[in-house]
Parts: sequence; structure tokens; C-alpha cells
Amino acid sequence: MTDRPDNPGGTDLPADPLDRFYPPVAAWFREVFVEPTVVQSQAWDAISRGDHALVVAPTGSGKTLAAFLWALSTLTAQGLLRTSADGPAGTDDRSGTRVLYISPLKALGVDVERNLRVPLAGIARTAAATGTDIAPVTVGVRSGDTPPAERAKLRRTPPDVLITTPESLYLMLTSKAAGTLRNVGTVIVDEVHAVAGTKRGTHLALSLERLDALVAAAGGSVQRIGLSATVNPVDTVASFLGGDRPVTVVNPPAHKLWDVHVRSVVPDFREPPEIEPVTGPDADPEADEDGGTGGVPIDDALVGPSLIGEGVGGITDAGSGRRVASGVDRESALPQQKSVWPHVQRAIYDQVMDNRSTLVFVNARRTAERLTGALNELWAEEHDPESLAAPTRRDPAQLMAQSGSVAAAPQVIARAHHGSVSKDERADIEQQLKEGSLRCVVATSSLELGIDMGLVDHVVQVGAPPSVSSAVQRCGRAGHTVGAVSRATVYPLHRQDAEAATVIVDRMLAGDLEPLHIVANALDVLAQQTVAAAAQAAATGGEPLGVEEWFRTVRRAHPYAALPREAFDGVVELVSGRYPSTDFADLRPRVVYDATAGTLEARPGAQRIAVTSGGTIPDRGLFGVFLPADSGNEGGRRVGELDEEMVYESRVGDVFTLGASSWRITEITRDQVIVTPAAGHTGRLPFWVGDAEGRPAELGPVLGAARRAWGTGGTGDLRAASFLDDNTRANLDAFYTGQREATGVLPDERTILVERFHDEVGDWRVVVHSPWGRSVNAPWALAIGTALSRRSGIDAMAVAGDDGMVLRLPYTEDPPGVELLTGDGGPGAAGDTAPVVNEVTDAVGSSALFAGRFRECAARSLLLPRRNPGKRQPLWQQRQRAAQLLDVARPHPEFPVMVETMRECLRDVYDLPALEKIVAAVGSRRLRVAEITTDAPSPFAESLLFSYTGAFLYEGDSAERAAALSVDPALLAAVLGQRGEGLLLDPAVVADIVAGLQWCADGRRARSAEQVVDMLRVLGPLTPDEVARRIDPAVPDGVAAVTAQVREMMPRRVFEVKVGGTVRWAVVEDAPLLRDGLGIPVPPGVAAPLETVPDAVDQLVLRWARTRGPFTAAEVSTEFGLGVATADALARRWVSGHRLESGTFLAETADAADA
Repeated sequence: MTDRPDNPGGTDLPADPLDRFYPPVAAWFREVFVEPTVVQSQAWDAISRGDHALVVAPTGSGKTLAAFLWALSTLTAQGLLRTSADGPAGTDDRSGTRVLYISPLKALGVDVERNLRVPLAGIARTAAATGTDIAPVTVGVRSGDTPPAERAKLRRTPPDVLITTPESLYLMLTSKAAGTLRNVGTVIVDEVHAVAGTKRGTHLALSLERLDALVAAAGGSVQRIGLSATVNPVDTVASFLGGDRPVTVVNPPAHKLWDVHVRSVVPDFREPPEIEPVTGPDADPEADEDGGTGGVPIDDALVGPSLIGEGVGGITDAGSGRRVASGVDRESALPQQKSVWPHVQRAIYDQVMDNRSTLVFVNARRTAERLTGALNELWAEEHDPESLAAPTRRDPAQLMAQSGSVAAAPQVIARAHHGSVSKDERADIEQQLKEGSLRCVVATSSLELGIDMGLVDHVVQVGAPPSVSSAVQRCGRAGHTVGAVSRATVYPLHRQDAEAATVIVDRMLAGDLEPLHIVANALDVLAQQTVAAAAQAAATGGEPLGVEEWFRTVRRAHPYAALPREAFDGVVELVSGRYPSTDFADLRPRVVYDATAGTLEARPGAQRIAVTSGGTIPDRGLFGVFLPADSGNEGGRRVGELDEEMVYESRVGDVFTLGASSWRITEITRDQVIVTPAAGHTGRLPFWVGDAEGRPAELGPVLGAARRAWGTGGTGDLRAASFLDDNTRANLDAFYTGQREATGVLPDERTILVERFHDEVGDWRVVVHSPWGRSVNAPWALAIGTALSRRSGIDAMAVAGDDGMVLRLPYTEDPPGVELLTGDGGPGAAGDTAPVVNEVTDAVGSSALFAGRFRECAARSLLLPRRNPGKRQPLWQQRQRAAQLLDVARPHPEFPVMVETMRECLRDVYDLPALEKIVAAVGSRRLRVAEITTDAPSPFAESLLFSYTGAFLYEGDSAERAAALSVDPALLAAVLGQRGEGLLLDPAVVADIVAGLQWCADGRRARSAEQVVDMLRVLGPLTPDEVARRIDPAVPDGVAAVTAQVREMMPRRVFEVKVGGTVRWAVVEDAPLLRDGLGIPVPPGVAAPLETVPDAVDQLVLRWARTRGPFTAAEVSTEFGLGVATADALARRWVSGHRLESGTFLAETADAADA
């Protein structure tokens, strides 16, 4: 616990906030700064009172020092007290870390540690000058990059100030390192806005509550201080920070100085002028008059309203014949003969050369690689043409048209910075920019947060920023000091991009940010933290985790403030193995739930699973890229990482570009790609599969209003906005005029336009123009497609984007129109939103989106843990494991992972509440729906159609349609001329497999009482002799000792019961199954739920069948004490329901086998 200076007698605080600090601290500040900023003064008012505080201020306003200085003052005071005592400094009995700083970025934490050296050294110097002897304040950093030896040192000798990340805090709390945090008095959460609206933030909220409980158990309390850039709404972030505690918001009025412009490099994006080809000896002899190699694909996720982020994939495709696909970007779909890209790269190059330091933001990693190479090549062409290999001495755009490659120009003026570049490379890039030795860094969101980049003169944004909040963060990286002007240029890349850029910059200048939404009641995160909390109790030698106490702790976190008790209990049952069916028997519980005592106790291995498989960031199975181990001083150095699909398409000898450097592949292992530098060689551009950030629904009405007001001279008319250039105005004039001429209607926030026309094969193509973004349009398209399929069996093959949706319908005399949205039986008819919600809920469960999110939720819930920590897990294998679990879970919609996946799809990916409002407005006629039939697509429709073509261009025949064919295996054998004996199974092979399934094979037997419990859960009730035969005879204490330990678990976890006249051992979770399936009473002392299990006998027998080879109905009768006729009837029912297969499997037998 950290002491704070008292306010004696409740007197007023000094007028000068620095008078509240200990003298050496105040003296240092006055020496260095003229006066505190407004945000610092107001923050110190709240912090010095001991309030939990959220400090909101623009970048560069001094809020980090505002948060730290009071803590440093307190630590300095403690140092004074210690050194004034009789004993030596540091004899204070309150050991451990006192101040915890949490940063969402590891690099940001390193910056803060470096920046803290200045005030700490200054305070020590000031104290020494006045003859005051203080103990030094120690600072440490722990993150995923911290070596094990350093972590051990931090645990042995905890620093006064620990800088860490949310993930590392979680790991510390789940290990013995938790003891070093018992005396934490101050927690500073930096860039809190960056995590508050994510599952990572929800995870952090529970970690903070666990920390509070840990400190409270030691008699202390924790003051929380959050630091945030401008955010909306502030109260939501304050609640997230404080949980159920009051938080003082420090948010003084701040007039941020912006100098931001939207600049279009050509007056007509549809007809960009061609770049004059390079002449002389460097000209390409193969370029033809029509462009030839000068025809340049427009860049990934740059040009065109791309529906995806990194080249392939998408978030909205739905299966079962009803799909909402995401398109591909323009470059990935079709080559373009004319491109705006050469003009953009030249404009950016000129700006880079005009400034000392420029930070360029792009929206995709592949774009960062390409643009970096282009900038360096332009510099080389002007200053050092001999550095370019002969085949690459031509216009960079011409080179890039060949095969998605980039020239290997020296990295003179620009380097690429993104998440797939190694941390060492990123740190080197950051340092070079700060030192002024690098003119330009091309980055993705990896530099969006407050990493210290020095004095950046200018920010360039390529393409419209993803959101207003993102624009504020990115443009604010220039002028990163108090009162400085932030200068930025946004380069749109097509007409819709220009529209979005205009609206976003206007909203940024007005300070109107999209609202942040907290991820509430995430059950997968709760499951993981529940296991971790139970493991923490075991690791620290405390009592088992109390269920009621844990529920109260969870509810204190803001994301779980409204968590229903039923959902919490479902998670407890999930982690303790109380699954809804024996089909889940192969899932190993992580904790033991003692319902009588109301406690959760970690099982062996739970702490390891929680640590090695914890966190919220999905594992994409990326390959690490390394230099070979024998390459001198840099042997084995990590270069970056590549997507699994990229690696599978590569071969030894290939050259690719990463971090704007060329690398030659020398070896591909299971986990790594080994490379050597390939300077001077043209490299392929890598790609990464990922989801793009769609337009927030709240931006839709703003964009629609801007369309309607454009050129009217009235309120909201942005045509005269000073931040627009003439080219942007000309492009938007043509865009809107062309749309009005084609359809007579400009879709906006008041009008939805349904446009229809015939495609190349005569079918109807229907485009619904809706500006509310993909999070609204995708589920709406899903609902429309589902309704069409239900009524007429038509697969609408819908594609949804930020500006609308496209559907394909067979030709009819009556063209489809408004009724798709409001007609008879259509979703949302008469303003009733229930059909839309029901259609989306029913359809999304069979979509690829649901399957992908289920995989991630199951992994976060620790149901699919990493089997080999530290080793790469191939993504395709993760998908297989998740698909098997989904098949088991699908019949149980109440299963917590199914519930969470549905919640995530409907609330985090889709914006279902926004869709409900729009559908209600359509039904009540408050939102007009217009329709038009055109001879050709309108300008607004062209972009959506482009993505539609890309979505289906590479799609082959549907596997689902092929799967609809069902062939009788017996008939197939007869047609193929096979004799029945050819289909029989080898009895020896069957016996070997059954031995493994039955835990009887070598290496498969149980070696502990815990494993015996797992065995009984998988196999069902066994006799004591059967249990003993399945225990490894080589266990150290012997079989008898293990069985004795199992008996000690009775009746809390295992109990004795007679089944079929034989005494057996069963896990307590089987008690209701035996009661309701076989009529066996629950023995006294065994806690069993009172709810009836309707399919109890099915669960018992089918579990038994899964671990056996072919069997007869008579065996079922004997095993479970059922009548022969009953067993035979059950077997027939299971065969007809495709749960079992019936036939001749072994010689001279007629058996059933588990399907």
C-alpha cells in the first residue's frame, strides 16, 4: 500500500498545485517547466485527494507526467522517511511494487521507462543540492519481450515502479509473481481509450479487479488513474476505468490546432492521366503504346471501397446457401490500365522531401511495404540510379504491375513499420526517425498510439482513415507538443474514398468522435479469468476461490456490471466440466467446483494452461521469419512474420519484401522461414489475411447529410470547406452529378435507394444503397437473403459493404424492388424489427463468420489450449479442432461458448441495435425507400459491383451442393462390384484402436487420481477392477495408492453406484444421467442438479459407444441393465437418427457402430 500526504484537518489545498508536492519534486518541476498545463493542474487536484481519475487531453498535453509526478512525489517521500530512520535505506517493511503503469503497447512502455529517467535524475539532483538524502526510486519493465532471467530478477527484487502491459499483468497475477503486487497503491492505465472498447479491455478490467482484491487482502487500496486521448463518451471510459467506484474526470477544454487538408492527386479518379514513361536506357523495351507494363493494379485496400483489409478473407460470409460475402479489393480482382497510384506516390515523395520527418499512415501492411519500396525507388532514380538493378530501372508503378513485387531500392528515405515487422526492427525504425536520420516511416495503426516519435513535421494519411477517432490519433502524431500545430494531408484514392475522407476530416476538426462501445458480458474472457483466479489462489497458497466472492469481484468490473447470475453459473459449469452432454467428455475441466463448499479449486495443469493460452488476441498461426543461426553476430535474429497462406505459396529460393528489405528464403520449417538478405533483388510483396475495419454506423447519417447538403450553400455544405482542394471538389461534383443523372436520387440518411438492372447473363442485379456501414448492411443483407431463400428457395448471393449491398436474383417479369425491404413477408415489414433479428440470429449460426468467431472464443475460454507453447500452431489445424468442437456444441445453444460467439457476432461484429432502428424507420416510413430501374449501374453502384465481382471471381462449385448427394454405401458397393467382405474391418486393427480409446494401451493409462477422474468422465462408470487395470503399473506410488486417492475424493467428486447389478465408480456429473436414464437414485452426499435430463439414456449409451468398436444391442442391455427389447429399440432409433451405423463390420457379426 502506498501512503499519500494527508490533508490535515480537511483544510483547503494550496492554490499552487506544486505546493502539494514534496519539495525536491516541486523544485525540479519549476526548474524545468514554466508552469503546469491546465490538465496537469486539474489532474493533480483530483489525484492528490486520492480520487480515481480519468485524465482526458489531446496528444502532447503533458498528461503522462501529470499521472506520474504525484506517484513519484509519494515514492520520494517514502525515500526520505526511510533514509531518516536509524537503519539503512530500504529497510521499510513494505516491499514490492508501489506504482503500476499499464500500457497497451510494449514499445510505449519502453518509451515511458526511458522518459522517467529525466524526472528521477532531476529530483535526485535537486534533493542532493539541498542536502536531502533520498533513496533512489527504481523502475522496471515487464512485457512479452522481457527475458526469463530478467523476469526472475523482477520477482526477486520488485521495482518501485513497474511498467507492464495488460497481458503481463494477467500473467503476474496468475503466478507467484502476484506477491510482488500486494502493496501496489497506484495504477496508471495509459491510452485507456485504445482498449476500453475491445475484449482486451474487458480482460484488463477483470485483471484490475483481481489486483484490487489482492491488495485489499493485504490491507491496502489502489488508486486508478486513466490517461486518454479525446474520446466519446467520456463517462463510458470513466466507468470502464473505475468499475463500481466513482471516478473524477479531468477534461479541460482544449483547442487543438489543426492544419489538415484533403488532397486528391488527379481531377478525375476515373480517368487519371498516365505517368510519362521513363525514357533513355532505363526505359522498358517491352512496354507497348497502350500501357503494357505501365498498366498498374490499384493498390490493396487503397483504391476502391475494399471490403477486406489484407487481401483475402472477410467477415460477413454466411453458409447454408445463404451468404453475405465480402469482396476483394481492386488490385486483387482485376488489373487496371490506368492508376492513381503513381500520382499518389509521387505526391507523397515530394512531401517527404520537403520535410525533415514525415509519418505516413496506410490501412494495410501490404500497402506499407509497397509504398515504402516506391518512395525509396523514387529517391534512387533521382539520386543513385546505379543502386537499382537493371530490370527495375523504370517507373515504380510499372515495376509493381508485374507480379505484386517491389524493387529492392536501398532504404534511404523510408522504412515500413507494422505489426509483422520484428520488434527490434520497429525499435530501430522509431529511433532513426527520432534522431532525424530517417526522413519517413510508412506505418499502419502500429504507430497510432502515443509512442515517442520525436518531432514529426507532417503526417500523411493514404486513403480515408477508418474512423474519426483514428484520424485524430494519426493526424495528432504531428506537432506532438503542448500548443503545437498538427499538420497532415489525407490522400483519397477514389471518389467514395474522397467522400469518406471529407466527412471524417470535417468531424475531426469539429471534435465529433464516434461513440465507444464497451464489450459487455464476454463469457470467454470470464471463463479464462475464472481459471486464472482459481490458479492464482493455488499458486499463492491461499484458500480455494469462493464462487460468491468471485461473482462479486466480477460484477465490480464495468463490462460485467450487469452480468446475469445464470450466465456466470454457466461459465462456472463450463470450466469445471459440468457440460450439457457427454458429447463434451473429451474436454478436460480446468477447475474443481465444490458445490457444497461453494469453491473453485484449480486442477493440476490449470495454471500452466491459463498462462500459456491466456490473452484475447487470436492466434493466426503466423510463421516467424529469421536469419540463419550461423550468420555471424546477427545469427537467428527475428526479421518479422508472414501469414501461413503466404508461406504455403512460397518455395525455397523465392525472394520477398518485408520491412522494405528483400529476403531470400533458404529454408521453411514447421515454425519458421529462414532467410538471407537479397539486396538488389526484386521481391514479392507479402500478404496477410485479415478483416478490415468497417465504417462505424454512427458515421452513416453524417455522411448521408453531407451528400444531401453538398453544393447547396446551406448548413452542412462541405463543398466550400477550406481543407478541400479543387481536385477533391471536382471529383465529388462529378460523383454526385453522375449519380443524380443516372437515378434521379442521391441516397442519404433520409433515403435508401433500391437500384436494379440486368447483369451480363440476364439476371436481376439489385443494389441497395445504404450509408450505414458494413456492420449494419451485412446483417441486413443476411436477413433479406434468408427471407428470400425461405420464401422462394433463391440464393441471393449477397455482398455487403460500407455503402450498401448487392443481390443477384433470377430474371422475372416483375422486377424486385422495395418489397425486399418492406414487402409481404420481408424482414422489417410494417416496422416490425423482430423478423430481422430472428432472421439474422438464425442465419448467422451457420455462417463462416460464426465458425471463425467460435474458434477464437473457444480458444479464449481455454477449451482449445496451445498444445506446445512456444511453437507455432498451424491455423488450418486450429480450424479443424474448432470445427469438431462446434459440431458437438451446435445442438446446445445454451453452451457458454455458443452464447458468447452469438453475442460477439450480433453486437461486436454486427451492429444489430442500429439495424433495428433503421428497419423500424423504414417500416414506419420515417426513412424513405426509392426504387429505380436502370440500363447500367449508377456511379454509386459501380464500386459495390466491383467488390461483388471479386467476391465470386475465384469461387468454384459449392462443396455444400456436392454434400447434398447421399449415396447408400451398400448400393455403391454393389455398383462397384465389391463383395461385402471387402468392406469388413480388420479385427486386430479395431482391437488396437479400442485399446487406446479405453485407456488400456501403453502410454494411455492414467498416472494419477486426477487422470482417473478424467477417465471416468470419458468412459463412464467403471468397476474398481476396471479402473485398476487402466492405471499405469509404473506409477511411483503404485496402483493401490492411486485408487486410494480416488476413494478419498468420494463423494465430493466420485461416488460408488450399482449399474446393471455391478458396483461401479462414476463422476458426480453422471449422477443426474444415472438417475434420469436408468432410474438409479442419487446416493446421499452427492450433489446433483434437480433439473431432469430428458436424453439421459442417450448420453450414457452413446458415450459408451464412442469408446468401443462394433457392438450388439445385447451388450448394451447387459452393460446398463436394460431389457433386450428396450436396448434394441434404442439402437434402432439411434441408427435412424444417424447417431449409429448398423451393419456387418467384423466377420460373422451383425453390429452397430458409433457414427
